[in-house]
Amino acid sequence: MHALGQTGLILEGGGMRGAYTAGVLAFFHDAELQFPYVVGTSAGACVATSYLSNQRDRNYEVFVKYASHPEYISYKRLLTKRQLFGMDFIFDTVPNQLVPYDYEAFNKQTTKLVIGATDIYSGKPVYYDSFENKKELLKIVRASSSLPFIASSISHNGLELMDGGISAPIPIMQSIEAGNQKHVVVLTRNEGYVKKEMKFKRLVQRKYKAYPGLVTALLKRHEKYNQTIDLLHELEKKQEIFIIRPKLPLVVSRIERNMQKLDALYNQGYEEAKQLGGKLQIFLNQ
Repeated sequence: MHALGQTGLILEGGGMRGAYTAGVLAFFHDAELQFPYVVGTSAGACVATSYLSNQRDRNYEVFVKYASHPEYISYKRLLTKRQLFGMDFIFDTVPNQLVPYDYEAFNKQTTKLVIGATDIYSGKPVYYDSFENKKELLKIVRASSSLPFIASSISHNGLELMDGGISAPIPIMQSIEAGNQKHVVVLTRNEGYVKKEMKFKRLVQRKYKAYPGLVTALLKRHEKYNQTIDLLHELEKKQEIFIIRPKLPLVVSRIERNMQKLDALYNQGYEEAKQLGGKLQIFLNQ
C-alpha cells in the first residue's frame, strides 16, 4: 500500500450504517491507500480494525453477512437481558471463531489506530492508541460500540466506558491535535443532515442518574454533532479535509438486519468512494 504522510483518516460511527464506511475502506484497500493515522468511534472503530489488519473482505462478512444472524441483533434479548446487540457474539465469537481477526497482521502495520470511547462518569471522550493484545483491542472496540439503553458499559483500567459517538461523534479534533496536516473524513450521514435534540430526556436522566456526566453528554450530543459538521465545512473551505459521505439520506437504520439493504449500502460506499477517487488523489498529493 502507498503510505500517506501527515494525513489522518477519521471514521464516524452509526451502528449498521457502518456498512457504508466498510465499502469505502474496501475501495481504499483496492486503491492501495494506507493512512499513517486512523481514528474512529463505535462502528468506525469496528471497520478500522479489519482495514488495518489487511483483511479486505472481513468487514463485509461481519457487517453484511452476519447481520441477520439471530445472535447479532435480537429484540427478544433486549427484553430479557437488556441487550439488543449480541455483544459477546460480535466481539468474541465472531472475531475468535467465525470470522477470525488477524491481530498479528494488525500489530505489524505502522498505522496508529486511535479508538474513542466515552467515560460515563465525566461524559468526556477517552482515546486509546495502544493495545497489548487481541483481547484488549476487542475490548476497547466493544466499549466504543456500547450504546446507551441497549448495551452495558465496559470496565477498563478504572473507567466505565460506553459509545465513543456520545462524546466525540466525529473525532476530527483528535486528528488535528495529533499534528496531521490533512484529514480524510468518512461520514455515515448525507450532506445537510442536522442531528435533532434527544426526545426522551427524562428517560435518560432516570436511567443514568448515577452518571450526570453521561446524561449531560447525551443531552448535548446533537449540539456537539452539529458544531462538528460546521467545523468540517470550514476546514473543507480551507482545503484541509476531504469528506466522503452518502449522496442521499440512508434507508438503512442504526440497527438494520436486512442483508439486501446492507449489501446495497456497502456497494454504495465503495462506488461513491471510487467516483471521488480522482479528486481524493489530487487532495492527497497537493
